[in-house]
Amino acid sequence: MDHNDNQTPQGETARILVEFLEVAITSIVFLKGVYPNGAFERRRYMNVVVHKARHPQLRDYIQSSVNGLLPFIKKGLVERVVIIFFNDQNEPMERFVFKVNLNLSYGSKVEEANLEFALRSFLIKLPVSESLTKTLPKGKISSFWLPGD
Repeated sequence: MDHNDNQTPQGETARILVEFLEVAITSIVFLKGVYPNGAFERRRYMNVVVHKARHPQLRDYIQSSVNGLLPFIKKGLVERVVIIFFNDQNEPMERFVFKVNLNLSYGSKVEEANLEFALRSFLIKLPVSESLTKTLPKGKISSFWLPGD
């Protein structure tokens, strides 16, 4: 990845969005109870307490999947990011969709403070969202999938 590309307003906006997606997806996996609470640790992100995956394979899976989207987000090619939880029969049980609608054309500038305020607001609402506070049935989830790689 070209370091200079991240210094443009478009590159910085895409970087912030990818970083946010990693935090938000990890938070959803935590809230759904797919892994034991001990697989996560509390951290601060944008002055909000969030959960970060402690287990290296889980952390790397989420991180590499989301970071793999960065070049496509920079080019404006990503419309949605979907997280799907599957049961033991490989049938989708639940899905979460992040709609990505950024104008990253040259000259457009998203105010970083406004973007971070919107993303922080989402993270604050996430743990109290009714659909997310209901954990998935224990022993019924075999995997979750993020597009990437």
